[in-house]
Amino acid sequence: MIKENKIYIGLKPIVHTLVFEMKKQKKKFIFFLIISIFIVFLQGVILQVTIPFNLLSDTQAEFFSSGLGFYSLISLFTACLLFSGIICSEFSTKTGFIVFPKINKYKLIIGSYLGNLVLAVIIISAYYFFLGLLGFYYYGGPINVRFFYSYFIAILYMITLSSFVTLFSSFMKSVNMTIISTILILLIGFQIADSIVTLVGGGNIEPLYSIAYMGNLITSILSNPFPDPRYFEMTMRNFTIGMWLTPSIEMGITLMVVFIIAYFVLAALLFKRRQL
Repeated sequence: MIKENKIYIGLKPIVHTLVFEMKKQKKKFIFFLIISIFIVFLQGVILQVTIPFNLLSDTQAEFFSSGLGFYSLISLFTACLLFSGIICSEFSTKTGFIVFPKINKYKLIIGSYLGNLVLAVIIISAYYFFLGLLGFYYYGGPINVRFFYSYFIAILYMITLSSFVTLFSSFMKSVNMTIISTILILLIGFQIADSIVTLVGGGNIEPLYSIAYMGNLITSILSNPFPDPRYFEMTMRNFTIGMWLTPSIEMGITLMVVFIIAYFVLAALLFKRRQL
């Protein structure tokens, strides 16, 4: 009983912070939730009704794949806006320098992170839920099992993005700088790096360092069979352009887990050093 009480007392601040953070981010959450649901119905209903020649995909899996075309962009902005203030906001508001805090600083950050992660997962789930409903409506049941694989990879991808943003939050001076930096790197930086590596390596180097590249697995896993080969070249006027389509399932999942652990460990070390 005493041990259970200690565990409860230890977890209580985290739970309170989690609930507080969810209330704090309510407006951002509602905004992204509405945008996500709107995009699903825009692609799956509105465009189907307003554009007669916009034919449905041949299979349910193809319909899901096309419907998830905007997911990476939504998840990117969701992660950058929700998780950008996890650590740096504690310093900008001076709570990071409290000598005798009422709550352990690490518990405060863990609670804040988990609160935002719950909101992000709800947004992902709503996106997939309504897309799944449309897929069931148009094609009947059962729902393709690969759709659920894609859902779990989408959650893993969101955690990867959130860990990356949290890492930047650990050493950036402000929330706005964290948002701008992470958006530019995730949206543009990785794409430029992928292009340079492809040109220099001639397609021999797979961009396994790229979080954006990992995100391709969300839609690629819906393909049956899985893309093979995963690299293709296109020649235009004696100029050959190469592109990697997706990481393998095993490699993609493994690397995202490795990224998550590495980013969180680095964020914790930088946070500790920043306090000192």
